[in-house]
Amino acid sequence: MIGSADRPAGVVARYGPLLARILFAPVLIGYSLLKIRALMGSVQADMLQSFPLTQLVLYVTIAIELIGGVLIVIGWKTRAAAAVLALFYAGVALLMVPYLGAAGGMGAAYLDQILKYLAFIGGLVLLAVHGAGPISLDARQASLKSSR
Repeated sequence: MIGSADRPAGVVARYGPLLARILFAPVLIGYSLLKIRALMGSVQADMLQSFPLTQLVLYVTIAIELIGGVLIVIGWKTRAAAAVLALFYAGVALLMVPYLGAAGGMGAAYLDQILKYLAFIGGLVLLAVHGAGPISLDARQASLKSSR
């Protein structure tokens, strides 16, 4: 009786973190790949807005999202990657706050983006606190260290 009640929780505890990391992939890796694909268009659009160091900022953004996303999906250095990404998205969200009162309904679009980033940050903080879970390179590395 107890074994049957524990089994579903065990499956969720084992595979849930892996599923969560995989579901983050389209956001982190997908957004960075879209930025790479539209790189010149993004740079030109940002230059029209007179954003300083546009290309450098775009390249750094792509690197943070792509490298951090891959690290989280494979479960290696997950806590550090999640913490860096959470700080990054917190900064991005804070940069959008002044635009909340934008005319023509754009304020609502910025609010939508800020709320999206808050959701990302929440998930990333959970990963930073709890780690990648049992099916990850982090867990494998920890088990190898403990078996020595």
